[in-house]
Formats: sequence, C-alpha cells, structure tokens
Amino acid sequence: MKKITKLIVSALSLSAVISMTGCAVGPWGGLAIGNPFSGIAEARQAREYNERQEALKIEATKKQQLAATIYNPPQVIYRIDKNRYLTLEDYSNCDDGSIYYHNDNKKIKTKLWFLSRGTMNYKGKFIWAAKNDDMLAIPLVSGDNDACGDSLRGCAYSILSASNDGGKNFSDIKFGAINSSSSKNYTIVLTDDAIYFKSNLYPSTDKYAINSNGEFYNVRQAWIQDEFYKGMIKLGVPEDVLDKTNPMGYYDRALINKYHYTEAQVDELGVKSLALFHTLNNSSFTEKLPDIQTSNLGSSKFSCNTTSLSSQLTNQG
Repeated sequence: MKKITKLIVSALSLSAVISMTGCAVGPWGGLAIGNPFSGIAEARQAREYNERQEALKIEATKKQQLAATIYNPPQVIYRIDKNRYLTLEDYSNCDDGSIYYHNDNKKIKTKLWFLSRGTMNYKGKFIWAAKNDDMLAIPLVSGDNDACGDSLRGCAYSILSASNDGGKNFSDIKFGAINSSSSKNYTIVLTDDAIYFKSNLYPSTDKYAINSNGEFYNVRQAWIQDEFYKGMIKLGVPEDVLDKTNPMGYYDRALINKYHYTEAQVDELGVKSLALFHTLNNSSFTEKLPDIQTSNLGSSKFSCNTTSLSSQLTNQG
C-alpha cells in the first residue's frame, strides 16, 4: 500500500511540474519537454529585428533628405529684359522646381509659384510687357495626360496666377486652354494695367483690368452684365429683382410673389431676356491685343535647359 501511495504522489508531482513548466504531450503519448526560456529568446530576437529595421528606415530617410537638398543650380527660364527675368530653382528636373521673379536693379526676388510643371506645360506665347514690379503673372496648364480634378483645379481650363501688388496677393484667372497641346493656340500679354488672352481659334480677345478694389475682372463680361441690367430695366423689370453679379440675373419668384407676375408673363420675360443676352454676347464690342514692340523683349516662351541641368545662371546683366 505504501508503494502505491508513493507512486500516486509521484504522478501528481510530475503532473504539477508538467503544468508549471509548459511541457506538452507528445504525438505518441510521450512527453515533449519544452524550453522554458525559448519565449524570452524569441522576444529578444524580435526586438533586435525591429531595432535593425528602424535603423534602416532612419538611414533611408536621411539619404532621401540629403538627395532632396541636392538641387541643380538656378537657371533662367524666361527673360523680360536685361535686369528682369524668371528663374527655376530648387529643382532636380524642369517639372519639380520653384519659379521666382527677379529685378536685379531693385534687388527684388519674389516667389511666383512652386512645382514648375504647370508652367512648363504652357506652350503658347507669353509676352511680359509690364514695366512695373507690381504686375506679376505665371500660367499654369494641365498636361495632356493629366486626369480631371488635378492640382491645377480641373482639366476643362487653365489658370493664370496673377498679382497686381508685387506678389502680396495672387488671383486665379481662368482661360480656355484644355491642356498643354491646346495652350499652343494662346497668346497672353501682361501690361502695367491689364492682362490679355487671345486664342487664334477665336476672333475675340479677353481683357482683364483692375477695378477700384484691386481685383481683376473681365472687361467684356462686365460690359455685357451692365448692358443687360440696363436692358432689363427698359423692359419694365423692377430694379430690386435684378442681380448685377449674374450675367442674366433676376429673381422670377420675386416677380410672382412681390409684383404679381403670372407664369405666362415670367415665361415671356425669360424669352426676351435670353434674346437680349444673345444680342449683347454677339455684339461687335471686343478687345484687341495691345500693339507691343516685342523686339525689345527678351522672351516670348518659357524654356528649360534639359540637356545641361547643372548649368549656372546666364545673361543676368
């Protein structure tokens, strides 16, 4: 009996040891004795691996940052005259740099835009005829294969980023070039008091002047809106239902609710207002490109030296 008792006690003790040390039953009923320190070793190996990976990431980031700071020297991409020009800087190729305006005589350097790709996409003529340093502008055009909704605010038009206060504030002026290829049809002229857009596909020229608030506005569109407003008053439309901010702006519900127009009268006015707008829109009132003596100007197009990106600034004075 004592032997049996000792065997039972030994079996229970072995069972307790197995449960405490993590031993497992082998595939054939035997005991598979595990290493109680293997979990610690694996954790240490995992920690060391993660530390090595983190060190590699830091080293790769440092290399990227170092590569990013190694730029090609600035180059002139557009010359206005002897002392004024535009440079491409902080770039590794012609599409990824920043564009600056320079006036060496006045020691002026103004950043016009970052990421030069949109400007290099513009293939039309660009005539910088402004003599003062307040009027600044740079065209931005989508590439031929760019998707709609890109960083240039869509694919149905391009923009001219323009300033009339020396670069303190910039405004976006839309023009109709769909992409880089269609921009070849355009001529943009920058003067001291206005900006002109002309496509050789259309007879008209768009002129953007500066109003009393220092804002750019389309001169022809402003004329159409003003004449439409006057024409609607001649048709007997009350002035307080007209919206001068809209080319064909009036509130037909106000005519019904306040002035008791019938639906038939509103429909009749709609026909007359549409005819008035078409008459004004098709009128002979148009702008023309200013007569600029381009022989005294340095450039008519943007250019970037792709064969020798390490070249220094040239022809600065």
